[in-house]
Amino acid sequence: MPRIAMRVPHRFLLLSALAIAPGVAQAEDAPKPFPPCEKTPTEGDVAGAKGAFQAGQASFEEGDYNRAISYWDDAYRRDCTAHALLLNLARAHELNNQKRHAVVALETYLARQPSSPQRDQIARRIEGLNEKIAQEAGATGQGNPPGPGPGTPPGVEPVPGPKVDTGGKRPLTPLIVAGAGALITVVGGVLYLGASADVKDIEDQCGGRNCPPKLASEGNDARSKQTTWGIVTVGGLAVTAGGLAWYFLSKPEPAKPAAALRQKLALPRVDPVVGRGFTGLAVSGSF
Repeated sequence: MPRIAMRVPHRFLLLSALAIAPGVAQAEDAPKPFPPCEKTPTEGDVAGAKGAFQAGQASFEEGDYNRAISYWDDAYRRDCTAHALLLNLARAHELNNQKRHAVVALETYLARQPSSPQRDQIARRIEGLNEKIAQEAGATGQGNPPGPGPGTPPGVEPVPGPKVDTGGKRPLTPLIVAGAGALITVVGGVLYLGASADVKDIEDQCGGRNCPPKLASEGNDARSKQTTWGIVTVGGLAVTAGGLAWYFLSKPEPAKPAAALRQKLALPRVDPVVGRGFTGLAVSGSF
């Protein structure tokens, strides 16, 4: 009986530690340097790195930055010669409000790729991140920049700024149709007025029912044009009215997800990732 009493608390403590681990992982801790790259990856390492990179790319596109970081960390641990993965990690850390981790990833990239054509751009990016870190530290009075709030789910970045209208907007196609109808109306109306003026001039020249054959032929042609352009003008008005009715009666289109809006606004730069036996894409840019 005493032995059983001792085992139950240990199991309970183990389960409790596992249960609270995800919540602790959400807070940003001090960044750790990347281990030295002192080995040549095997074919198995390259294959595993390729799979982890693709999984991380999918998570990044979904806005799950914590999971993307985990996958890309694993990919770089397997194949530390694919240094462009550090650019992916820096971007994901920055979007996840982990600027110090982003700085470490970028500095490691410059140390391992000193001849990179992006060196000046990355150096300016590191300088900008360090300035933001100092500003946040001064605003909070703490040495560590604020991480995601305790109520923020994993992988979701709290984005300050103006609220985004998520109610959706009506489609623009009806307005294009209405604009085309208005243009037809204007052109048809101008030509109709011109044909009407020609008809009046010919009638004035004839002075009565006795009209020379040539003037009579020109008058018939002008009257035919008057009728044709009158129909075109009325048709343009109908198209304009239909386009406007279509616009105001149509339902607003659903708004895009917030993660898609963040990705669109981020305007990332896409660079190739070249490793031993696999290729991919690295997302980076100036911020």
